[in-house]
Amino acid sequence: RTSVSGSSMDRIPCMAAPSLKNGGSGAHYRWGQSAREVTIAINAGSRRGRDFRVEINRSRVSVATRSCGDEWQHLLRGELQRPVLTDECEWSVEDGSLIIALAKDGRLGAEAEWWTGVLAGEDTLEARTADAVAYAALEGLPEEERHLATKALAMSSGLDAVHALAAKAAAASDGAGGGGAGSRAGGSAGEGAG
Repeated sequence: RTSVSGSSMDRIPCMAAPSLKNGGSGAHYRWGQSAREVTIAINAGSRRGRDFRVEINRSRVSVATRSCGDEWQHLLRGELQRPVLTDECEWSVEDGSLIIALAKDGRLGAEAEWWTGVLAGEDTLEARTADAVAYAALEGLPEEERHLATKALAMSSGLDAVHALAAKAAAASDGAGGGGAGSRAGGSAGEGAG
């Protein structure tokens, strides 16, 4: 993955393109979410990292691609539905897709973390992508966090089937232990190198 911090670029090992659960589609992108991040996938075709301009700040995102010469076409631009942790956001071009990982700001509490779209005012969430286990990674969360995540998912989405699945997963993983999550390094804004 490419991370950009100011004007310096670091290389981070590439990871496989994510499964986009608990999300939907926008005009030029697909998206999904877990309890900790929102992932956006844009078809890159044969373009490389240098053909994209990705700018992420706490409350806004802008994604543009080189269209003709020095002209840039915006594929995604606007105010994010919720604030993100800019230093932990990252993007890369993998397997023909531009993948953007937006780190949710967990300090806002679990109930504020369920997104119904990428941009403010959007509701592009598709019920068929709902997967409570993928959202909350329930098996890796302490009991109290599992409960809050399950409750937030049910309250925010109104999807009874998802709530039932989350409750079942929480019951199945009680006492199972579970592992911790790794940390992400990332950047805030700029252009990547392919």
